[in-house]
Amino acid sequence: MRSFLFCTILLLAGASAAMAQQDAYSGDAAAAYHWVRSNAGPGQCGCFGMNGGGGSGSWNFRGPWSVVLDISAEHTGSAPPLNNPLTLVSYLAGARYQIPQPWFQGNHKPQPFAQMILGAAHAAGAEAGVADGSYRFATRIGGGIDVPLNEHFAVRVVQIDYYLTTFVNATNDHQNNLLVGAGIVYRWSRKK
Repeated sequence: MRSFLFCTILLLAGASAAMAQQDAYSGDAAAAYHWVRSNAGPGQCGCFGMNGGGGSGSWNFRGPWSVVLDISAEHTGSAPPLNNPLTLVSYLAGARYQIPQPWFQGNHKPQPFAQMILGAAHAAGAEAGVADGSYRFATRIGGGIDVPLNEHFAVRVVQIDYYLTTFVNATNDHQNNLLVGAGIVYRWSRKK
């Protein structure tokens, strides 16, 4: 957890220094619904879904690059094999790249992005077992598409991330999850 905090502070300090040299600031804040497809115990094929959501914020620091902070939580009341509850909360930070796209024109053209965020995840609930109450490394790698509605608001029509968590599971201590989301985005900018 200390390494995560140190990396986050270092990342934010670097982004702040880069932003101080810019003539304008910009970024976004998003609220999204998430569905996570997770796997059951090791060697089992009992995958299950979790519902939840999250909030994220990004600050543009150079061209198409932004620093991103993301907090999300997903829950199920009946995770296999014993139908116990499980709640997964993640605290992640990283980088986002706005992918240039020359195919569409106009104010409502889709704006695709790719991102890699990493940090810590917390598992709680009876299904978490030996991982209950612990923080472990987690990362999400993926991207999405935002469609602007006007100058300040956009719809995140889809976000798809590979979501790796590393909770203790008595075999390989990692879980390969898939996160699918959608939501609303508020974009802001400010001149110096």
